[in-house]
Amino acid sequence: MSERCDIANEAEADYYVSLHRNTGEGYGVETWVYSGANEETMGLAGNIQQGLAGVGVQRDRDVKKGTQKSSSKDYYVNSHSHMPSCIVEMGFMNNAKDNQLFDDNKEAYAAAIGDAIIATYKTYHGDGTGGNTEADTSIGDTTTGDTDTDGTSGSTEDSTATEDTKNVGEVITNQQIANVEALDGTCQNWGQGVNFDEENRPIGAVSYQEKYGDYQANFIGADEKKIYLTFDEGYEYGCTPQILDTLKEKGVKATFFVTEPYAKAQPELVQRMIDEGHEIGNHSVTHPSEGLPSQSLEQQKNEVMENHQYIKDNFGYDMHLFRFPAGKFSDRSLAVVNNCNYKSVFWSFAYKDYDVNNQPGESEALQKLKDRMHPGAIYLLHAESATNTAILGRFIDAAQAAGYEVVAFQ
Repeated sequence: MSERCDIANEAEADYYVSLHRNTGEGYGVETWVYSGANEETMGLAGNIQQGLAGVGVQRDRDVKKGTQKSSSKDYYVNSHSHMPSCIVEMGFMNNAKDNQLFDDNKEAYAAAIGDAIIATYKTYHGDGTGGNTEADTSIGDTTTGDTDTDGTSGSTEDSTATEDTKNVGEVITNQQIANVEALDGTCQNWGQGVNFDEENRPIGAVSYQEKYGDYQANFIGADEKKIYLTFDEGYEYGCTPQILDTLKEKGVKATFFVTEPYAKAQPELVQRMIDEGHEIGNHSVTHPSEGLPSQSLEQQKNEVMENHQYIKDNFGYDMHLFRFPAGKFSDRSLAVVNNCNYKSVFWSFAYKDYDVNNQPGESEALQKLKDRMHPGAIYLLHAESATNTAILGRFIDAAQAAGYEVVAFQ
């Protein structure tokens, strides 16, 4: 994006229109502008959005300021171009109706955008002759995003490569659970089990997702061909840099659950995770071996919020995902984490990879990871595992070849 912005700026273009198509769970067309957009920028975006809607779109998602995460932040294109600019999201490539509309109306969409640019220029600069407009029309480029609960797409976060500010995490607000102390405090030890349904999903994970979903607990993702990569970081064994290298090479994002001691001991690695667009999750302060249910309600809250505050104070990042130490939880502890405005993330695949002195063989481990692929899989991998580090790239290739999208859990 920086190169394209430089070209437009050096050419002193009158406008910069960047076109994108993405994958995700939403549908329709939307246009993004600078958070402090002036009248001409709003006019340009409004004319384009109106023109596309006039041709025909599945859903008119309107003109929006800022970014998906914040109306006060900006995407790179809109914050670095020296002229009125906008980012046009032209539908979702995994939505059949969006695809059909795009294929049927490609030329009409192009004409509508051109007419909108000319109309805008005439309004603000006269007869519209002699203008110099830079249009980034590489519509075929595909990026991946998620869909928020209101149906709006998160895809623009990826398609514009970078915002003007660093990755700052996410703040969520959960419905608070009352009378937490009255809930069952019996400790449960999570494991995905050895029984699977017709889609190769662990039956235990599917069952627990139905049972505990109201606590914002996640044992398995939605029934779609996605694999969520998650890594637990309790201490550094020299593998994380290579893991990050592999993820960067493959263009894949992951979620790293860090303890407070890890963040204190490895600030450069945590910062690199953030800078490279990965999700940072909360893995508690002390990682109690007996699990959160062994502690008082106040201690449990402190395990979550003290680490949360440390990461926020030292990295400017808001975590919103929590992984229970040792997978030990109770109804009561799930409610505590929910009331801290966190989602709990368990797993639907894990194996004995955490013993650094007894690592599984690479071929055996890779086959195990491949054999257990399933829709919505949440993979728990320990970052201290030399085997995981060695086979990660091959597993990502195998998952993608099998039709899975490999993504971070959000």
